[in-house]
Amino acid sequence: MASIQRVVSPLTGEIAYRAQVRRKGRPAESASFPNRKEALAWAQSLEAAICEGRHFPHAAAKRTSFDALASDYVKAKLADFGEKERATRERQLRWWSQQFAGLSLAEITADRISMARDKLAAQTFTRGRPQKHPDTGELVPAKTYKYTGSTVNRYIAALSHALSFAVKERRLMERNPVSDISRKKEPRGRTRFLSDEERTVLLEACAKAEWPALQTLVLLAITTGARKGELIALKWADIDLKKGRALVRETKNDEQRVLPLAGKALEALRELKLQNSARSEWVFAQPSGHPGPYEYFDAHWYVALETAGIGDFHFHDLRHTTASMLAAQGASLLEIADVLGHKTLAMVKRYSHLVVEHKAKVIEKMVAAKGL
Repeated sequence: MASIQRVVSPLTGEIAYRAQVRRKGRPAESASFPNRKEALAWAQSLEAAICEGRHFPHAAAKRTSFDALASDYVKAKLADFGEKERATRERQLRWWSQQFAGLSLAEITADRISMARDKLAAQTFTRGRPQKHPDTGELVPAKTYKYTGSTVNRYIAALSHALSFAVKERRLMERNPVSDISRKKEPRGRTRFLSDEERTVLLEACAKAEWPALQTLVLLAITTGARKGELIALKWADIDLKKGRALVRETKNDEQRVLPLAGKALEALRELKLQNSARSEWVFAQPSGHPGPYEYFDAHWYVALETAGIGDFHFHDLRHTTASMLAAQGASLLEIADVLGHKTLAMVKRYSHLVVEHKAKVIEKMVAAKGL
């Protein structure tokens, strides 16, 4: 017999409907849905399948733990991913393994996934490290943040990929329970960029940072539109200071690309090369002298932002600044996409309002040429 239960998340207040089907001599099966109609349809379909002898829950799902599946998935599928993306997926799957500790695949139900999703959405984390207040000298705790809807959805996507692997390639499950899970609302793409005045004061603040290379990094980000990870991963062997070129070997799209270097950014790189007393292979080496690039420079970045008096600004927004400056110089969306390293125009359509004047000039030129 089927039962439909209205469930309200204690963390987010979201409403879902849990359908449960019980048959004599069989374990109960349940799934959650965004509305009562879908829950009832699923329950009726399952009951009919059981009555007609078409429902055979996979025994292997009861013998296989989620941890075992995750380990198999990592070995079989993630080897083809780039290093950064592979590390991200592994981190996400480790989080899911913690939520499903000791559970078999048969116990990974939509309601369990839904509750874990809400738990993740309610979690907080910090960036940077505690800083001394400039006036009082007191230690100010690092800022606390919540995971965005986009981040939560990326975690759900990682889980879905692993369970789809279990369904389609390992034949351990009949269906992927993530298909019953609604995604979190994602914010619209940010278009925050620096004004000319903000850009000037930020670069001045970076020049005074405790980490001397911060201004060079920010200059490169503004003038090339490259991502933070792409710039941090640069080695001196990837840079031609004579031609003014830098080779990015690993990108988000898993394709190498060349960054043109010019102006103050190129001058700053040449100066940084002269100051490379440790002769590190990395352009942005760790100040401590430890091997590897200086990935965790956030504390210096946040101090520079505070010194410059700039709020609501992320390092990634420097890419938006590049796009806005290109648009102001008459660059088309296609040219902006090429500079930023986007494969399609979809990601740069957020800048379409910035190229209105350029489009107007193109149309005016066409109209004048055709006498229209």
